[in-house]
Amino acid sequence: MTEGHIFIQGVISPWQDKAAEEWGEVNIKQVTQQIQNNAEAEKLIVHIHSPGGDVDEGFGIHDILVASGKVIETRIEGLCASIATVIALAGSIRMITENSEFMIHNPWGGSMGDADDLQKSADQMKVIENKIIDFYAAKTGKSKDDLDKWMKDETWLTSAQALDLGFVTEIITTMKAVAHFKVKNSNKTIVMNPKELDTAIESKFNKFFDRIKALIGAKGAVNVTVTTGDGTVLDFGSQAATPEEIAVGMTATIEGGDAPDGDYVMPDGGIWVFVKGELTEMKEAPAEDVEALKKKITDLEAELEAEKAANLAVVDEVQKEIVAMKKQIKSDIKSFDPKSLEREGGGAENRAAGMKPKIGM
Repeated sequence: MTEGHIFIQGVISPWQDKAAEEWGEVNIKQVTQQIQNNAEAEKLIVHIHSPGGDVDEGFGIHDILVASGKVIETRIEGLCASIATVIALAGSIRMITENSEFMIHNPWGGSMGDADDLQKSADQMKVIENKIIDFYAAKTGKSKDDLDKWMKDETWLTSAQALDLGFVTEIITTMKAVAHFKVKNSNKTIVMNPKELDTAIESKFNKFFDRIKALIGAKGAVNVTVTTGDGTVLDFGSQAATPEEIAVGMTATIEGGDAPDGDYVMPDGGIWVFVKGELTEMKEAPAEDVEALKKKITDLEAELEAEKAANLAVVDEVQKEIVAMKKQIKSDIKSFDPKSLEREGGGAENRAAGMKPKIGM
């Protein structure tokens, strides 16, 4: 899965000017541009270090991330407070480094005007407060009463507490000394982070064990294979005892150990669909084509038998010619007269030099 990276590092601000970023502020416009810059990515990793900021801007950033249609993984790397926590909850995968902090509290703000104006502001503040409580409850599964209390108290959570309460799904353990590893690969040196190194090692071990399994299978169980309409051999190993027992969910390889991927037309007209080696669907041939395909198979089998018979006849004829040729050569050897060399000239010289004619087969 291809990955892109989004950075939300600063105060969440409604200020949309280009200079906002220079002042350490993050807005919807910046995040939208970052998403567009990662248009080809299937997954977005959102790095968060923010004390919070404007409520509407925070919910807006949350919504455009979710609406991007990509897999969203949020990573809290330092501080995630106030409205930044709403952005963090946009991820289906939500990670936090072990030394980061997570803080939730009631929204606050200022207002001016007469008593009615201040009351309207207070009422609106309560609406926003309930909106955030409902949002947290839906994301974490915690009760609204508990969330209401924690927000009123301005609750600061460690990474472990944030995980326990459902705000995050995983804690990232910080590397204490080495951040990257250099791995020699032929004539190149590849730099890997710990996660990439673990993946590479696991891949190597899996390939090693696959070879061991293959060797064991070669000594014991008989691999079940099926040939497609174009002659491709699909090897299902020992997952099935017979071709008839092959079912969706089994995996196969083709010549060279490659994994089949895509649609494969079978001799009976059916289509087997593979995704990275796994059989995901077995489509039957259309009913109207079955009889025609059966006839085609019968005709092809007849042609194959005729071809075999013709080839056998040619081989038989060649063998007869070889036998006849051998008989002729043996006859010629038996009737050969060494004295004839002397009669034809040069025999005396050969005998004087101790040479004998060499004949062999």
